[in-house]
Amino acid sequence: MSRCVWYSLRSSRGGLIGGTRFGASLQYCFPQFLAARVCAFSSKDAGDDPPPPPPPTTNPPESGTAGPRSGSPANTTPKKFVRNATILVQQGCDIQELPVVVRKIAEDEFVSFVSNKIITAPVSTPPSTNNTEVGPKANELQVSLESEMEIIKRIESCHSTKGVLTVLEEREKESTDGAAYGPSVAIQALEKILKVESLLELKELEESAPFERIVNCIVFHSDAKAILDLLDELRSFLELPKTIDMLGNELVYRCSENALSIEECCDAIEVLTQCRRPEMVEKFWSGIADQEKAITERNVHFVFSILPYLKVSRRAVLTVLERRIPQLWWQMSPNATIEVLQALVTCKLSPFRVTQTLARWLNTNIHAVAEDELGAILEAFTNLAYSDAQIERAMERYMKAKGVKVSSQNLIVTILRHCEEFRLRNAHILNGCSEFFIANFQQLEPSYLKALFCPFGYLDFVPTNAIKFFDTVNMFVDLHFAKIRPTDTIDIMFAYICLERFPLNFVNRIFNPYFLDVLHAKTRPERLDVVRGKLKVFDTGLTLECADYDGPLLPRDHSAKAVFHDGRIKRIINYITTELEELAGGPECMTKFSILQHLPVNSLYLVDVIFHPPGLGNIFTMDTMKERNINVAVLVHLPEYFDNTGKYLVGPQVMRIRHLRRLGLKVATLRFDVLYKLKIHPQELQDYLVERMKEALDALPLPGTAAAPVERPP
Repeated sequence: MSRCVWYSLRSSRGGLIGGTRFGASLQYCFPQFLAARVCAFSSKDAGDDPPPPPPPTTNPPESGTAGPRSGSPANTTPKKFVRNATILVQQGCDIQELPVVVRKIAEDEFVSFVSNKIITAPVSTPPSTNNTEVGPKANELQVSLESEMEIIKRIESCHSTKGVLTVLEEREKESTDGAAYGPSVAIQALEKILKVESLLELKELEESAPFERIVNCIVFHSDAKAILDLLDELRSFLELPKTIDMLGNELVYRCSENALSIEECCDAIEVLTQCRRPEMVEKFWSGIADQEKAITERNVHFVFSILPYLKVSRRAVLTVLERRIPQLWWQMSPNATIEVLQALVTCKLSPFRVTQTLARWLNTNIHAVAEDELGAILEAFTNLAYSDAQIERAMERYMKAKGVKVSSQNLIVTILRHCEEFRLRNAHILNGCSEFFIANFQQLEPSYLKALFCPFGYLDFVPTNAIKFFDTVNMFVDLHFAKIRPTDTIDIMFAYICLERFPLNFVNRIFNPYFLDVLHAKTRPERLDVVRGKLKVFDTGLTLECADYDGPLLPRDHSAKAVFHDGRIKRIINYITTELEELAGGPECMTKFSILQHLPVNSLYLVDVIFHPPGLGNIFTMDTMKERNINVAVLVHLPEYFDNTGKYLVGPQVMRIRHLRRLGLKVATLRFDVLYKLKIHPQELQDYLVERMKEALDALPLPGTAAAPVERPP
C-alpha cells in the first residue's frame, strides 16, 4: 500500500525538484503506477556506486541502471547527498518539518523516499547448487578466508603505517579477481593505523589515496555493526572529519532504505552524537518511523534512550512511541520501564499517554518490583511532575503488603516525597511510613529525618500511632541534634507547629547564640529569609498555643517588608469587593490585605479581608483578650492549598487558621475555584458568600484557659 506524503524541499544550492525550485511547497504521492520511477535510498544504486573500470570489450553501463559493486576499493568515491533538505510530515493532526535524505536520479531531478515500501531491483536467479559446483565454491571460500586471516596477522605484526600500507599494496598486486581485500582487512588496517599514528600524522594521512581506499572499502562492503563499532572508536579521533562523515553518511543511507534494525538506528544516533554530527542524527527518524511495528518490549527503551540526542525530530519519534507503547506495556521489564522514565526526565518531557501507561504498568506489576526499582520509578514520576490514582493505588498496595518489612530508607523517603509533592494524604501510605520509622529509627541516617517527618506536617496528617511516633521523633532529634543540618532542624520544628505539637525540650538549643550563628553561616543567602520566617512562625506558634512557653523570644520585626501575595487572590478579592462590603456593612467596616500586629510580617499570616465594626479605629491595635469573636478574617484558599482530593487543607493553612482564631478572630474560608466559577453569576455568588459567613469558625481560647475542640475547616 502506498502512502501519500506532503512535503517541501529546501536547499542552499540551486536545483529543480520535478520542475520546481527548492523552497516551493509540493504535494507528492507515490501510487503504485509511479513506483518504478522511485529509487530506494540504497548505497547499491548506480548513482552512488563507483564506476567500474570499463572492460575493453563492453560498453560502460548507462546512467541510472543498477550495476554490481566494484570489486576493487581502489576506484571507490565518497558518497554524496543533499544535506539541507526538509520534509513536511503529517502524523494525525500534527504537522512538522523534518530533515530528509534526497537522492539525485538524473539531471535536475531529485527524489525523496519516505515510505516503508522498499523498491528493490528484481531478484536474480539463484546460483545452481548441484554437487558439481558446491565443492569448488566451498574451496574458494575457504581459501579466501585463510588469505584474509593471513593478511590480518601480517597487519597486526606491523609497527608503522608504512608497513600496513605495504601489506595492502602487495595484496592489491596479487589480486586477480578485482577484489584486493575485504572489509575485515580494511577495518583491521584502519584500527592499526589509529593505534600507531599520532593525530597530526593522521590528519595528513586522511587526504592520501591509500587511506581513502581503505575507508571506501569499509563504507561499501562492511555491515552496519562493523561501521558502528568503528565510529565508536573514532570518537577519540574527531580530527578525522572526512572519515567520520563518510561512515556517517553510509549509515544515513542504510537507514533511509530500512537496512538498519531499530537497535542499529539507536546506536547510530548515539555514536554520531558523540562524534558531533547532529545534522546526521536528525535524519534517522524515518528509519524508526518506518519500522514502528518492529519496536517491541525488548527494544522500546533503546528508542526512548535516544530522545535526548534528538532536537528537531524528537517530537516525530516520540509520536511513534506514544502510539506503540500502549500495545506492549504489559510485557515490559522493570529495567526497561526505568530507562524509559529516566529518558523522559532527561528530556523534560511528560507525554500523558506514556506516563499514564507506565503508571498502569506500575500498579499491575507492583508485586514483582524490587525496592530499588520502585524507588527509581517513583523518583522519575516525581521529577516528571506526574501522579495519578494508579500510582497512589500501587504505593498503597505496596505499603499494606510490606510496611515495616521494607529495608530501604531511600524508598520510604521517595514515597513520602511523592506524597508531599502531589499532596497525597493517603492514610494507608502515611501510616505505613510512620510504622517504618518507629521500627527502624536506630538504623536511619540523621540527614533523612527532615524527609521522613516534614511531609506529615505539610499534609497535616497525624498517624494512628501518634504517641509512639512523636516520642520516637523526639528521641531521634535529641540523640542526633548536632548531626542534623540547622536548616533541617528549623523545617522539623515548623512541621511540629503545623501538627500542633510543642517541642519545648529543644527551645533552649534552638534559641542559642551558637546555633543561630551556625544557622546563618551555613544557610544560602537566597534561603535566609525563608528560614528566618519559619523560625519566627515557630516562636509565634509556641507563644499562641503553648501555655508553658516563656515567649516570644525573638524581637518583633518593625522593618518595612514586601510580603508576597498571590495575584490570583488579589484579583478575585478586588472583583468581589462590592459583595464583601455589603456583607461587612460598608467600606468602612472592611480592610483588605493586612497583617495583625501580634503576628510576624510573613506571607503566611497575610489576611485577605478583615470585617470589623465601624469606628473601631486601627485594626492593628485590637485587644486580643477582650475583643474576641468580633472581627472576622476572610481567607481565600487556592486549589494547591488542599490535598489531591480537595477535602483537606495542607498543614501551613490549617496552622494559619488556628493562629488567627487564637488571636480572637472568627475565620471564614472561601474557595478560589468556586469564586472563579460564580463571579459571572451574581446571585449564586451572593448566596455562597452568605453561607460561608454563617459557617465561620469561632475564636479559640487562649493558652491556659478552658480547652475547646479544634474544628477542621472544610
